Amino acid sequence: MKVIIQSGVLITSFVIVYLWQLTSLSEFTVPFLGLLIAVFLMVSARKKGKGFLTLGGGPLGIFLLTTLILLLIFSTEGINSPLFFLLYFLGFGIAFVFEPITAFVFVIGVFLVLFQDATKIDATNNLLKLGSLLLISPLAYFFGKEYKKTDEQSEEITGLKERAQDSADTISEDIEEVITNEKSNLKEKDLEKLNEVLEEAEDLRQETKQ
Repeated sequence: MKVIIQSGVLITSFVIVYLWQLTSLSEFTVPFLGLLIAVFLMVSARKKGKGFLTLGGGPLGIFLLTTLILLLIFSTEGINSPLFFLLYFLGFGIAFVFEPITAFVFVIGVFLVLFQDATKIDATNNLLKLGSLLLISPLAYFFGKEYKKTDEQSEEITGLKERAQDSADTISEDIEEVITNEKSNLKEKDLEKLNEVLEEAEDLRQETKQ
């Protein structure tokens, strides 16, 4: 379900850009770009500078950034735009933020949107340029998948540390309560063992903070 929604976000962006270029709306590309930049910056500000991989709120950020970059490319000589290289970075960014498989959806969408423009002048070089985008999609997928795996492992480790710290706190509280309430009834040997457990619990607490 997540892949379908994320693919739909990308496809919507491609359709809007494609139709925008075919209609008289293309005359308003520059002010529309200004609006997109303003909205993207406002959405990104909510993330408090957490970086590119948050992309200003997930699907909305990806939609705005994809639309923005494609319109910039169309408004600066299309496939021969000096900003074409941004599509490579965006492809990897999408694989990191969305499900990695959506990198293929992105690259195919870009290929279809720019194909007509590519065949007008110097078709061979332009098609090779689009072909290079197709070649990076497996790399984007691979790195995106590894990033997701690392991220999931980090979350699991954080969860384990939190549970370990909670357990150490609980053990310490229970033992301290026993020592306080039953100190007069405990033998010296039992007190030593309880203190050893307290020290172990404290060591565990310190380890989970590292």
